[in-house]
Amino acid sequence: MENNSATTEALKNQNNILKEMINGSWNAIGIIDLETSFKYINKAFSPFFGYSESELLTMKLIDLILPKEKDPFLNLLKENLTNEYQNRIAIGCLRKDNSLVYLEVFIKLMSNKKNFVINANDITIDIAEKKLINQFIIQFHIDRDGNITKASDAFYKISGFSYEQLIYTSYAKLISPKTDKEVIVNFIESIKKGKNWNGDLVLNKADGSVFYVNLACKQVKNKYGDVVGHDAVMMDMTSELTLQKNKDMLQEKLVDEEEKLAIMTETMRTVAHEWRQPLNIISLEAQGLAFELDFTDNFDKNYIKERLESISASTEKLSNIINNFQSVTELRGSKKKRTIKDIFLDAIQISDLYEKEFIHEEHLETKSFRTYPKELATALSTILVNAKDQVQKIDHGKINIKTYEKNNQIICEISNNGGEIPADIIDKIFTPYFSTKEERNGIGLSLYTCKIIIELHLKGKIEAKNLDKDWVLFTVTLPIGALEE
Repeated sequence: MENNSATTEALKNQNNILKEMINGSWNAIGIIDLETSFKYINKAFSPFFGYSESELLTMKLIDLILPKEKDPFLNLLKENLTNEYQNRIAIGCLRKDNSLVYLEVFIKLMSNKKNFVINANDITIDIAEKKLINQFIIQFHIDRDGNITKASDAFYKISGFSYEQLIYTSYAKLISPKTDKEVIVNFIESIKKGKNWNGDLVLNKADGSVFYVNLACKQVKNKYGDVVGHDAVMMDMTSELTLQKNKDMLQEKLVDEEEKLAIMTETMRTVAHEWRQPLNIISLEAQGLAFELDFTDNFDKNYIKERLESISASTEKLSNIINNFQSVTELRGSKKKRTIKDIFLDAIQISDLYEKEFIHEEHLETKSFRTYPKELATALSTILVNAKDQVQKIDHGKINIKTYEKNNQIICEISNNGGEIPADIIDKIFTPYFSTKEERNGIGLSLYTCKIIIELHLKGKIEAKNLDKDWVLFTVTLPIGALEE
């Protein structure tokens, strides 16, 4: 009898110690039945849910769980009647004050097969962090085969792809051809070799548009140290790049306006200078006629006719000056997409050089680009006509044309061996009414017009320089895409 009493007392003491340990645990530990009614709870349950212990013992756990998570929890209990290895779940619960608490719950079927021991840990902070990351951090995971296995809500939102469109597809389909080719190759090679990577990419959206990101791709390793995939985290740079692009466009527009103002100022100054002579003639002729009318009784009809013809000629000269400068300051053609080779074909025909033996063309492969083809052909023909005038004066004259693409620009080189341009005037050849010809006869606007068309209207650049052995080179540079807007 004494031994039995001692044994009973020892078990009682052990149970008390066990209860104290359970009650002192930071985890919520309790017992529920198959209906999730609480049969026992430790003290940690009360602060988790905000209810007193007595209140909780009259409640069911399922009544505290969020609606969308009730079925998964009940299914886990049923599964544990036969499969004790599936014993973990994260659930969201509603506290007494209507705030949310997230718990990681472990369950264990008791030997009576009617109750479960539950052990719950508060993971609200972790879940909140994960939700924030999922909501605001743009990221996706790539397995070692290069397939996307998961992505954050933030990535779905910015890309417009659905889960079905994205998951288990190759990450390569996301990379836009607008990304630099070397960057694409470097990125893909790094992923294949299991290396980390960081850089700027242009990614496709579901609707066919693109967005710009700075992306960091980090290795994911298993417990043995093997690389099993990559986590890609990125920052959306689209707004920043768009802002910079708009800033650049505004700056370019301001520069264009400044250039236009400078051109207009120079043009008006030149027009004023060119108008003085015909205006003086008109003024003198008009004064002469007025004198004749006031002081002569017998009018000389021939004299009057000559004076009127002189006034008419001067008026026509003024009109020609206006027309010449109007062609400089505004383009009336329309933009079209053409190749530089086709534009040179027009320029050669305009210059009457189509069947000339002394002209040689070399057109390397270039993209078609948006420009004013008629005006550009006219500008190029001006250079060709000047070159033709020079080479026809010598034996074995040559004109060489070469076009190629470099740094997203079309380069046109027109050279001739008709003699160097004197060093003291080479910087003046693009100024209005400057001519190296003995008789100007209205000539002197051609190269000026050529420069304005190329630099002001086509956003390009024209340069002239002397080469060795009487060769002169004109280089025209035209940025691809400058006139896309």
